[in-house]
Amino acid sequence: MTALPQTERTLPSNKRSARRRRVLLSGKIAYSDGAFSYDCTIRDLSASGARLGIPGATVLPKEFFLLNLREGTAYACEVIWRNAAHTGVRFHDVFALSNATDPGLRFLRRLYVEACLR
Repeated sequence: MTALPQTERTLPSNKRSARRRRVLLSGKIAYSDGAFSYDCTIRDLSASGARLGIPGATVLPKEFFLLNLREGTAYACEVIWRNAAHTGVRFHDVFALSNATDPGLRFLRRLYVEACLR
């Protein structure tokens, strides 16, 4: 049996619900009301999720907040997959940090301001 040319092979379907764009952005992961936070790199971004560069030894819960430091937004997200170098997350909600007035989310604004002052 001969192999099909690359153009005729059946390619795996893309499971993403939104088109992603390649980016290289500074981010911050936060959970437990800000008691734990880690720097990360946002590598790919879409309306529904992202691929994050996170050191392999970093321990993450299933759900956390991701701060996009350039855009001033925070995402409530969950881990979908993980390998040694990257973590894929799905977004559940997005918050503008410029007007985060919910008392339960004020820690996100504080972390954002602290990161911007560095």
